[in-house]
Amino acid sequence: MSRVQNCSDPISPIELSSFFREVFLQFSLLALLFLVLPMSLWVLPPLAWLSGLLIVASLWMMHCLVGLFNLRQLTIPAFFYFLYLAVILIPGFFIFNEEITSSRWRFLFGIESVVVTVPLGIWLASLSLGFRRQETTNYFRRAVALEPLGTSANRLYIASLGLALALVLMNLWETPVIPLFFLIRNPGDFLTAAVLREDSFKFLNSNLTYAYYVLRGTVFPFLIMVAFGRYLHQKQEPWRRLFLISLLLGVSYAAVTIEKSHVAATLGLLIVFYYLFKGGNLSKKAAFLVPLLFLSFPLIVLLLAYQGSEGGTLSGALQAIGYRLFYSPAQIVYGYFEVFPAVIPFQHGASIVKLAHLMDWKVVNIPNLVGLYMTEGQGDLDTITANSCFIGNFNADFGLPGVVLGGVLAGFLMQSVNVYLCRKPKTVVNLAAYAICMWAFGLLVASALSTVMLSGGVAFSLVLSWLFRSRGRVLPSDADKMTSLTGIGSERDETCFL
Repeated sequence: MSRVQNCSDPISPIELSSFFREVFLQFSLLALLFLVLPMSLWVLPPLAWLSGLLIVASLWMMHCLVGLFNLRQLTIPAFFYFLYLAVILIPGFFIFNEEITSSRWRFLFGIESVVVTVPLGIWLASLSLGFRRQETTNYFRRAVALEPLGTSANRLYIASLGLALALVLMNLWETPVIPLFFLIRNPGDFLTAAVLREDSFKFLNSNLTYAYYVLRGTVFPFLIMVAFGRYLHQKQEPWRRLFLISLLLGVSYAAVTIEKSHVAATLGLLIVFYYLFKGGNLSKKAAFLVPLLFLSFPLIVLLLAYQGSEGGTLSGALQAIGYRLFYSPAQIVYGYFEVFPAVIPFQHGASIVKLAHLMDWKVVNIPNLVGLYMTEGQGDLDTITANSCFIGNFNADFGLPGVVLGGVLAGFLMQSVNVYLCRKPKTVVNLAAYAICMWAFGLLVASALSTVMLSGGVAFSLVLSWLFRSRGRVLPSDADKMTSLTGIGSERDETCFL
């Protein structure tokens, strides 16, 4: 039973600073809305200030809904939103300015619609589930719950790790040439290495290709985070050993195909998990190591693959990574809006492989078609894949109406998953699932929504969290007991001051 805080209760310095930060944020948005934007009318074209007004309104909506600017309580929707602004929207304005085809207007409408439709979907999910922002605050303030880790938990983890190792050995047996080993022996031969990567990763002749993909992208990261969290929480030596073994296996398996994103994703997920485990409070040292760990393997691969050329230098490799992260995704989205429907008609769902098989439609490899269109005459691989932000796939299937409805659906799904996980016990297993879902929805900037929900990790992480959940009683932490006794934070809700 909670009590209502009265006026005589002392206000902690943390709550006071949070209040002033909230007021300052709202005042800044008001100043931007009523001072900066009207003054810009004299120097900027109408399209620019209308876009700016739309973005400011969207930022305000997202902060009211999920606390966008509270970086110590970053949620799944906020993580996606920041990535979308940096990777798609801002570079998209430059691409719009550079292009001259008529597709540029459809492209502009598509990328700007997301800053409205996704918040709308988030609001609908919060409304239907009765979710308030205070629940997020309470979730991050809670300490990780104690799980009884007996022999059954150890056996389940070891059995899962053993099964994963068996699949790794099968995958290596079926792969004629390991791309990483070839690249180490032949530095600079990037074209042959790229062909080997395609053969071992996307076009491997095996009935277990899908299982290998899920193992590399979801199962191993989940096992690594669970062992890491259990060691951090309970300091048991067996879990430290299991963490080191799973980390070595997971990173090595992700590295053998020289597919740069998988190693970066594994390390990135470990960082996201640690952020959630610490309740959003990262040290300066950890904040410094984040970009270093994330960029380490892609840098090594680029330096080896392009040895002796411009891309083989540190500056050239960093430039290539920057282009790949902050310009290429938006450029690919423009390619989707340019190809559909001007070059290829709308597919009406045929681009979703599982749906196409179910409906007995002809499967269309849209990422390959767009990739070939964008690199025509440049001598790239015929197997090139141009994976787009989720709105590109919705445009390929259903045009602009699909883009609008797809944005609402994406916002609704990511907030629904966020609410579900926030209301679960804050255990190591559920934190691992939260980290995978956060990363997966963030990858909507470069993946289709159906991919993110299935092979991208959301569905499999929720299944794994159910499988690894504690069969015993989960004990609340001391901090949770104190909160339930005092009632502090249980009644106060955070609202916008506008």
